[in-house]
Amino acid sequence: MRADVFVGRQTELDEVSALLSKARHVTLTGTAGVGKTCLALRLARTLEDEFPGGVHVVDLSDAPADLTSLAGMLADVIGVDRRPGVPVLEALVNDLVPRRSLIVLDACDRVVGTAGILAGLLLRSVEELRVLVTSRQRLGLPGEHLYQVGGLRPDDAVELLTILADRRLDGVEPAEICGRLDHLPLAIELAAAGPDPATTDVFAAAVDTRRHSSMRAAYGWSHELCSPQERLMWARASIFAGTFDLEAAEDVCAADGLGADEVLDTLLGLLDKSVLTREEGECGVRYRMPGTVREFGAGWLDLLGETGEMRRRHRDHFLALSARAETGWQCQQLEWYRRLVLECANVRQAIEYCYSRPEEHRKGLDLVGNLWFLWACCGMHAPGDNFLQQGLDLDPTPSPERIKALWVHAWVSIQRGDLVRAERTLAECVAEDSQGYATAYVSQFRAHLAVLRGDVGEALRLIKNARARHRSTGNVFPGFLPTYTVVATAMILAGNHGQAVSVLQEGRDLCDSCGDRWTLIRLDLLLALAEHLLGNTAEAVVATHDSLRGARLFGDTFSMLEALEVSAVIAEAGVDDALAALLLGASYAAWTRAEVPPSRSPMLTSLLRTAKLRLRGRMGRAEFERLTGLGASTGLETAVEHALRETFS
Repeated sequence: MRADVFVGRQTELDEVSALLSKARHVTLTGTAGVGKTCLALRLARTLEDEFPGGVHVVDLSDAPADLTSLAGMLADVIGVDRRPGVPVLEALVNDLVPRRSLIVLDACDRVVGTAGILAGLLLRSVEELRVLVTSRQRLGLPGEHLYQVGGLRPDDAVELLTILADRRLDGVEPAEICGRLDHLPLAIELAAAGPDPATTDVFAAAVDTRRHSSMRAAYGWSHELCSPQERLMWARASIFAGTFDLEAAEDVCAADGLGADEVLDTLLGLLDKSVLTREEGECGVRYRMPGTVREFGAGWLDLLGETGEMRRRHRDHFLALSARAETGWQCQQLEWYRRLVLECANVRQAIEYCYSRPEEHRKGLDLVGNLWFLWACCGMHAPGDNFLQQGLDLDPTPSPERIKALWVHAWVSIQRGDLVRAERTLAECVAEDSQGYATAYVSQFRAHLAVLRGDVGEALRLIKNARARHRSTGNVFPGFLPTYTVVATAMILAGNHGQAVSVLQEGRDLCDSCGDRWTLIRLDLLLALAEHLLGNTAEAVVATHDSLRGARLFGDTFSMLEALEVSAVIAEAGVDDALAALLLGASYAAWTRAEVPPSRSPMLTSLLRTAKLRLRGRMGRAEFERLTGLGASTGLETAVEHALRETFS
């Protein structure tokens, strides 16, 4: 960051200042260009009054690697009286002992070992001394406190770019540019220093060329610090998008020159040198390589001639993972959902790799088909729809992979309210499925279409056939269990609400025994509707809450929206008009943002229409529109919280 421009970082300044008040040695680490030096220098200026012995900054970026030379540089900065015959280290200690001082050792990367020796000697000899270090890797001293410096916050990054680029941002989206640059101050400064942009494309090109030339030099230092195995891992791990775990690194990156038993140590080495960052969550430890660091590694991967091989290994890993996930989904749904959410960027990259090569199209379709649960159950309907349609268009030759993709696409189309396309896709599936692989699924989803049209007789006939076939093959999910939703919806439409409750309870018990938590969301939603129609308000509210909580766990937006609508119907019947209108406004706005028509049951559509008419009649059109408008502005998560507080009796 330019010395005359400093944006944001107040949180970092406060945290490091607090750390220095308790710890004698703090090292600021982080990737090249993240702004460690700027942060240290700004902090040094703010702390001058707290150190009567002075704040002394020494730049070690071009320092010799021997201890005497480093000590001499520091002595010159402090202004130590270097009398003949007195070793420089002794003179330093004598000068520092009387008063509390802060030494800032900046840019220690090239001399990290020697700088560590110097810092250790001084800290042991001078009790009141504090040392602040900037380095891409730790010095390794006892009592060293690491502080990881990340990119700027998005708003601060945009402010920095706006200041540095002055008036040259017409037609450019600053947030997008900053995101591409990982919000790194140095990269933003280099981008802003480019030629005046006439268009977004011209500016983006300027960003790329300047970044590649200048950031490459910055990362070269980190590369020199790495061992041969670490350099190989840096290059090979650049193949990952987003984050990755140890299993993926071992499977993809362990090859010639790097054994599987060496992968963890090399990852830890890269982590120590700020090439990688570490993230820990519910699914364990994952590693992230910032985009600019990844580009540097990708350049080395090209030079090694391994890019094609690493892309294939990456594809193979995530294809195998998708197959494991499909099997594991049967009894560990939430665990696999949480894991696959973290792999979305890698999955997308693997799919795009397959789709870009004619000989790989079928593998891409296989990968997409394996992940049907993400596209149909977990709120990822739009990307799933695109991947399925693209793969089907690329590979028109009948195959088991294509037939599977067809019935999955029909299911996703139903979820997205495109019933015409779903019917067309199922017809295509029948025409190509000479071996009858998908007969049960075709009957299942045609039954779903029939019940959405209100054709109860046809729906029951088709679902009976599907259930028999699924039962004979032992296909519990996504086969047999979801058929309960069609049966129950048909019974509700026929007015057999009590019978629907019995069927739904049977389905819920089976879901519990099989570990099918997602189908339970849909069954709870229908149970709420049936109990409401029977006048059992308390039971209806409990079922709606259960459905909402489950849908939120899986990111199932469409189920959340339907549950909000059921909550609105229950609220209106309980004469909580304000809540009912708010929930209606929130759900309508969310459906509009999704840009798909609702795929709700005809009964719920009828109940919603009636509820809206009664609300307008009771509160007047103006008040109804005011409250629905308020609901539309609350956001989906807030509306869900309102619905979960619904307690009618």
